[in-house]
Amino acid sequence: MTLLVLALFSVALTLLGFALPVGAVRFLSFLGLFLALLALPLGGGFGPYQPDGLGQAFTAIALLGALWALSLMGSRRFELYLLVLYAATGMHLLASTGHLILMLVALEILSLPLYALAAWRRGEGLEAGLKYFLLGALAAAFFLYGAALYYGATGTLLAGAQGTGTLYALGLGLLVVGLGFKLALAPLHFWTPDVYQGSPTPVVLFMATSVKAAAFAALLRVVAPGAPEALALLILLSVVLGNLAALAQKEAKRLLAYSSIAHAGYMALALLTGNAQALGFYLLTYLLGTGLAFFVLSQLDLGRVPLERLRGLFWREPLLGFGLGLALLSLLGVPPLAGFWGKYLVFLEAARAGAYGLLVLALITSAVSAYYYLGLAFSLFARGEGEVKPLPWARGMALGVGVLLLLLGLFPGVVLGLLPAEVLALAGR
Repeated sequence: MTLLVLALFSVALTLLGFALPVGAVRFLSFLGLFLALLALPLGGGFGPYQPDGLGQAFTAIALLGALWALSLMGSRRFELYLLVLYAATGMHLLASTGHLILMLVALEILSLPLYALAAWRRGEGLEAGLKYFLLGALAAAFFLYGAALYYGATGTLLAGAQGTGTLYALGLGLLVVGLGFKLALAPLHFWTPDVYQGSPTPVVLFMATSVKAAAFAALLRVVAPGAPEALALLILLSVVLGNLAALAQKEAKRLLAYSSIAHAGYMALALLTGNAQALGFYLLTYLLGTGLAFFVLSQLDLGRVPLERLRGLFWREPLLGFGLGLALLSLLGVPPLAGFWGKYLVFLEAARAGAYGLLVLALITSAVSAYYYLGLAFSLFARGEGEVKPLPWARGMALGVGVLLLLLGLFPGVVLGLLPAEVLALAGR
């Protein structure tokens, strides 16, 4: 039902967009995403498209990110809002199938609109869109070649099949590479800082949150029931390179880009045991924390935001500064904020898998991240200059999401009970 809602709104608004006012297209796009979110419990799968509990939970996170990003977008061209709808359709499809060919189709449906969204701003945006497109095309080729090798080794195109031998390992590795690009797992992360910096801030919010939710749902199906050994290397590189590179950044969006690389590594720890509950909760807390950070940045500038501009933000806009401070502390994993439980759950999965080396490394790099998270948080309360003109509802949104991060940290069981526990049980394997 969710796929039907998204497809109908996408096609209808494509045909009617030339006749409707831009404001009406924006409202209907928002309505389509909201109705798709409400339709998730209705299911309605067919063939290889099966929106099970895993797909529903991760799609909900992706759609929340899409709604948040869409609320910040403004343009005189209606195509901007359609691109978000089409990308959200691809994300839902990617999260709701275990068939590798349908995954590839879904990857292209979500990727093509994102290339255009990344290049929406002229100048720096064109460079960002070109880099994203070229590397994204290469990643799709890796995924397709991996699917061919996987089929040769297992005789099926359904993700999660057991296999042995070099052909199976190579096919599975190429599938992980294709999805790892979307997740910005190192060393597949090189596009991330430039694309985040060059793209409009609401688009970056969309990329950093919704895309990760859909891609992790697919990767969870692909690597179950046993994560390949190469995944440990991706985790290691992501948490180390992401955090160390963030230390040297002077621009807020680039800093959060490297932070997202590190967080992708932390989330991937849950793949070691295939625990969808831990991964889903981390993605939700990451959506709220990173989404709030980019939301505040969007109130300062849709382009570059030097860290110096954030200095003294609390004194100029107390609610925005307060919200950004809570977001940074949640990303760091400071209790009692929600981010603490997200990290705790995935670290627990690393211990369950016996990956104690990765666990120790994750703990050390998480401590390293305190340097740039706390440094930026403390600068919000220093003295600084500069004018801020937020949207009329921005202060309330920043406060509301900040309070939600606190409540979710105090009562994590409310959400954990709604998330699927194990991908293997859901897939019936």
